[in-house]
Amino acid sequence: MRIPKLILGVLSGLLISSFNPQLNVYEEVLDIENISKPQTDWEGIIFSSYDRNGGNNDGFAGTYSKLRLENGNSVLAETTGAGYVSRIWFTHSEHKKDGLLELKGEHIKIYIDDKITPAFDIPLEQTFEGTEPGFPLGLVVKGLGGWYCNVPIPFANYCRIEVEGDGVKFYQVNFQKYTGDKIVQSYRSREVKKTKQLLEILGENLLNGFEKKSDSTNEILMNIPAEGKEVLEIENEIGQINRLSIETAPDNLESLLKSQLKIYWDDQKQPSINVPVHMFFTISNEENLQHSLYAGYKDGKLFNKLPMPFSKKARIEIVAADKDLKLKVSYSISKQTYATENYLTTFYNEELPANNTDKPFLWLDAKGEGQYIGTFLMTEAKTHGEEYLPVWLEGDEVFVCDGEMRIHSTGTEDYFNCGWYGVVGRLNKSGSFPLHGFPEYEMNEIGKASAYRWHLLDPIPFKDTIQVTVEHGTNNTIEANYKSVAFYYLKKN
Repeated sequence: MRIPKLILGVLSGLLISSFNPQLNVYEEVLDIENISKPQTDWEGIIFSSYDRNGGNNDGFAGTYSKLRLENGNSVLAETTGAGYVSRIWFTHSEHKKDGLLELKGEHIKIYIDDKITPAFDIPLEQTFEGTEPGFPLGLVVKGLGGWYCNVPIPFANYCRIEVEGDGVKFYQVNFQKYTGDKIVQSYRSREVKKTKQLLEILGENLLNGFEKKSDSTNEILMNIPAEGKEVLEIENEIGQINRLSIETAPDNLESLLKSQLKIYWDDQKQPSINVPVHMFFTISNEENLQHSLYAGYKDGKLFNKLPMPFSKKARIEIVAADKDLKLKVSYSISKQTYATENYLTTFYNEELPANNTDKPFLWLDAKGEGQYIGTFLMTEAKTHGEEYLPVWLEGDEVFVCDGEMRIHSTGTEDYFNCGWYGVVGRLNKSGSFPLHGFPEYEMNEIGKASAYRWHLLDPIPFKDTIQVTVEHGTNNTIEANYKSVAFYYLKKN
């Protein structure tokens, strides 16, 4: 008996659907706590205007500011396969003239899957203002010279992003590419109204902060002699620390920030976290007490809210610096339904100064499987010219994952979602936002700049190895003091 083609088609579709279940990107990424979730089936990549010849023409002349011109429009990024757009960044096109492209209200057009009709066709500048439905404040930000969008836009088999005209200068577009066997539900296949509501809720959570519901919150008092240590042991089978806070008297804060923090997960012999206290809480010094979504200083307390899962126990050590310390340490904890695969891990590095012209500054060098989720960087150097410019921030960062360069962007300040240092109304002062900021920006003959960025929606996964570097100035030509901590999740051995 012959089976009609229509029935065969339906049966084939059912079989494909059963063997390849669908993946809802919004369920995957819109939960703030999912920053710790393993990213085994993902890769993070970027398209940017960085100088392919190794110089600093990262958009100034527009040489590398598009893949091609097509029907008079500039194609900025194009990829096949499944995934989602995770970040779009621009800075003002001109030095001291505000606005993007040629200031003609040019549109951004985002094509997904069918390649013919754009899923989004809106004025580029409007994308970042928080007035466009589905692009809420919190996920879009204009601040400190950078315009960026973290609205995830999923696609099943193709995505292309272009802008009208030929006026592009500086840009970055990040994608999370899906490498698994599920079928990604594209933006077009979603109920758009419901999706926009989910995005609005996430935007509000980013702006207002969040607290994960915990099973218990505990406080202990520590009296630590100068150069001595105190230990906190936490035993909770399959648990997760949702918030770690430290409080001390104001006149002891400076000494606390200079102290050392070590955290061991389960039966580790070496700490996964071993950093100066101020670096773990992304505080440059006691005079710059700002905060972000995940870490900082608020209500008289240092806090870190990155999820910290463990399978059996956690051991937290604080080694005092130069003074006796009286501390109140609190932690919120919840039980988990499954054993963790990923431990929160840090990599601390400093070069005082970084002055090797053949060697960029190292943010991370690690082996294993995991994902990179955050950076805190402190820098100090001689400034340039009468405007006291921090020219070392021209250095590009590069992510090499599993032996492949996947991220190469257009400069240090750009990586931190800012732009045009030293220009009034742009990066000429300190400022903090939920996912990025410069909590310290002080420029005189000697300048200091400290910055953080959280990769909530655009983590950088790796399966075997990862190396992350940043130039200290274009081609490492500037001598500067560098300190950094990389935050990442590493799969336990």
